[in-house]
Amino acid sequence: MVKITSKELIDVVKYTDRKIILAEKALAVEGGYKTGYFILDLETLEKEVVTKNAYLIKKFGNSAFKKIGESIADFTDCEAVILPNRNVFIIFSNGQCAMYDRNGEMLWQKTLTYNDKTVTGLAADGEYVWCCCREEDCVIRYLADGNKLNLDLRIGSREADTFTAPCFVSSDEEGIYVCCKNKLRKINRSDFIVSDVSEKLSGLKRFYRFGKYSLICTNEGAYIGE
Repeated sequence: MVKITSKELIDVVKYTDRKIILAEKALAVEGGYKTGYFILDLETLEKEVVTKNAYLIKKFGNSAFKKIGESIADFTDCEAVILPNRNVFIIFSNGQCAMYDRNGEMLWQKTLTYNDKTVTGLAADGEYVWCCCREEDCVIRYLADGNKLNLDLRIGSREADTFTAPCFVSSDEEGIYVCCKNKLRKINRSDFIVSDVSEKLSGLKRFYRFGKYSLICTNEGAYIGE
């Protein structure tokens, strides 16, 4: 693995098949923190500065990015999925979520919970989205039916050891990746079998898979591997 930054990555968005946009948290000269936006070439590991608007367009879509970006105070704190019908579903780290139409008009908002526990995380899967519930030790699939979001499938529970404190989910063509306590697990798309991708990953916060490349975010920084 190659370390690409020691700073905290607060969001990652696909740019092209071989490039991603990183939203990186850094100390500001005047104090506090600021967000820097960079394009990372996964093959060469070269980084270049990119505008905030380029990041927002890839995250929310060409038609919706302006209105959604203006309506959200901290748009790097939310995960977003552009659905097949071009609606945009977003969810924040506190469980607050919203559905927007393709033009960025809000359709509804609420707090997403399971057994009264906060649901967070977001992974795209066609007309479905996957989230996780840390306190219930489970991962949940929802069906985006038109403008609605309906619970479709749950994997794991507090009575099972399938997932332990899942905190983040992502997806690629093969499966759904779940960051758990010091472990990374994968749900196979075809049969929903859960297997280990890697064990003993201390401080694991986020994991993404882009083709043959993996992006691993930990408390110590972010790494690219194959």
